[in-house]
Amino acid sequence: MSEEIKNNNIVEDQVEKNSEKPHAILIIMGLIMVAVYMGMSFLLLFTTLFQGVMPAWARYLMGIVFFVYGIFRGYRVYKSHK
Repeated sequence: MSEEIKNNNIVEDQVEKNSEKPHAILIIMGLIMVAVYMGMSFLLLFTTLFQGVMPAWARYLMGIVFFVYGIFRGYRVYKSHK
């Protein structure tokens, strides 16, 4: 019985250690998503790729939203890495 309790405590300690820091893959995925949001913002704001698809006001609005959300996601990745 005491062996089972000891093993259970070891597993709980490992889970707590793993949950404190994000894994490297989560940080990499977060950075990739930040790059995607920033890239989409750049495409909407500074290129003519979507010029015939949507009005200019919608492109600029969506570009700003993507930019702000990219900054927010970058901040969250930074805070989780610290």
